Amino acid sequence: MKKTVSLILALMLVLSVCLSGCTAEKAADTAADTGADTGTVQKYGNIGRLSKLNITEDELNEVLKDIMVDSICNKYVFYDTMNDMIMALNKGDIVVLETDQNTVRYIASRNDLITDRAPYMNPNMLTFCMLLREEDTELRDQISACIAEMNEDGTIETMKQTYIEDVIAGKDPGAVEPQVFPGAKSIKVAVTGDRPPMDYVSADGKPQGFNTALIAEVAKRLELNIEMVNVNSAARGIALATGTCDIVFWMEVGDFENWEGADLEDQPENTVVTEPYMSVPLWWAVLKDSPVVNLYRDN
Repeated sequence: MKKTVSLILALMLVLSVCLSGCTAEKAADTAADTGADTGTVQKYGNIGRLSKLNITEDELNEVLKDIMVDSICNKYVFYDTMNDMIMALNKGDIVVLETDQNTVRYIASRNDLITDRAPYMNPNMLTFCMLLREEDTELRDQISACIAEMNEDGTIETMKQTYIEDVIAGKDPGAVEPQVFPGAKSIKVAVTGDRPPMDYVSADGKPQGFNTALIAEVAKRLELNIEMVNVNSAARGIALATGTCDIVFWMEVGDFENWEGADLEDQPENTVVTEPYMSVPLWWAVLKDSPVVNLYRDN
């Protein structure tokens, strides 16, 4: 009898060990599938961003590897156009589309499956300006003076309402027709269409949005003629360097809690930037049914 009891207890012990092992293995598999890792923040997928000019996707992820440890996303993935990135979000290739808040709000207002939210960690501020060749520093200074004047007299604030807030709400201010000055200097301005409603191109190929209204007003005050040129976002630096355009709209990132590696916006060599005309928080677009939606909503 004692031998029988001992045998039963031994079998129970073996079965318990096997079950424990299976449970642990299953938990490990689940953690691997969801991106969870004991002792670290759970990962839900990748973040999409528009391609940068002077740093590759791998280089950016290497520089940001320490910060990404505390992120709910694995890594950054670059896309050459906003449309490509929106498609990737809808397909689940990325769980977050990261860009400026105005563009995220615009995207969410046009897509029933997408919503906007603050980044998982404290959002950065994005500063918008214009980029010119170094040889055009005098023109840069003239434009900067105009921007300062337009900020002071309320013109830019009025434009924000008409060409950003009203457009996000569904209104269409239409394309801006720049004033023509016979015999005056002409400059070419690049429009990418990748940051609506600030910089976008209508279905019929017409450049529209806040940036076109802004540059048209600057040109009017400086009595310059302007020509809008459609340029791929990833080709802006080359377009400027080769003379395809004379001005591109540019974005610079403020530092992330004064972290010295955070200023990664890739201003090309031999270029100059104007006075900033707008600052907007970095923001996220996510699918409404994504688990990311409910994480850190109070940031």
